[in-house]
Amino acid sequence: MKPIVLVTFRANENDRKIIEEILSDVAQIVYLKEIDKGEMDTVLSDVKVVLTGSGRDLTKEIISKMKNLEFIQTLSAGADNIPFQLLGEEIIVANNAGGNAKAVAEFALALILSALKQIPRRDRYMRKGIWLRRIPHELLSGKIVGIIGFGHIGVELAKMLKSLGAKVYGVNRSGRSPIKIDFIGKLDSLNYVLSKSDIIVLSLPLTKHTRNFFDESKFKLLKRNVILVNVGRGSVINQRDLYNFLKSNPDAIAAIDVWWRYPERYEEQIFQDYPFHELDNIIMTPHIAGFSPDIREEVFKSALLNIKRFLRGEKPRNIVNRDDYV
Repeated sequence: MKPIVLVTFRANENDRKIIEEILSDVAQIVYLKEIDKGEMDTVLSDVKVVLTGSGRDLTKEIISKMKNLEFIQTLSAGADNIPFQLLGEEIIVANNAGGNAKAVAEFALALILSALKQIPRRDRYMRKGIWLRRIPHELLSGKIVGIIGFGHIGVELAKMLKSLGAKVYGVNRSGRSPIKIDFIGKLDSLNYVLSKSDIIVLSLPLTKHTRNFFDESKFKLLKRNVILVNVGRGSVINQRDLYNFLKSNPDAIAAIDVWWRYPERYEEQIFQDYPFHELDNIIMTPHIAGFSPDIREEVFKSALLNIKRFLRGEKPRNIVNRDDYV
């Protein structure tokens, strides 16, 4: 009998086609939303692998019924929504790092250019009939861009930036880069990179080590006219300290795609704990950098092929270190 792979999110027709094409020869695929309530306990008890979006749908009740669970694969690059405290240490969790790296990198570049050219601000004023020409736009060429969390996204972004004449400084755990950039260092180089950079891009995962990592002490190191882009996770930045920095430094610009508070439903109106929406020096987007239909199939294939590696007895990629979360 083939091992059972449980898909916990609502998969559309194309998603199902990709899932079936890649996994049907090695697994029996079951969709959580379609399991009959009377058979729920029996089916879940035999589940070996879970494919989840981000882990939000892995409730205590569901996990408690999966007595034979061995492997969890996320579609998302982050694992901060996985309930590690409910999982036995023998259960392997893998994220999908790199699956949407190109999309996020392109979006980060768009945010950088929008800030440099003051496009959102000019658009707002033009809609009021005001020609905002006294504020010059700046060139990306020659600027130093510091990428904090220089992983898959950082590498893709660095390629784009270098082609446009920018200098790229990176910080990551290893202090190594697979491509040639102008500077690469470990965490002990962070202050140097922050003080030198004209533009800062955060592409950090949210772990117990990075929560509120970017706080007042880091903001004090930045140039007063810095552009700060966050495409990692909102809570990597201390919300209050970011707001205070932007309020006291009107020449600085933040371009934020990831947040601290999210709506339960897309149509719900929601703001953050501080009135960022009232500031003129912030660009705000609703966590969409990695959600491009152009890469959906690529993201799915990356996750599904990792499940296939596991089911074939091979070591899966992107295994998450639970010590970073628990």
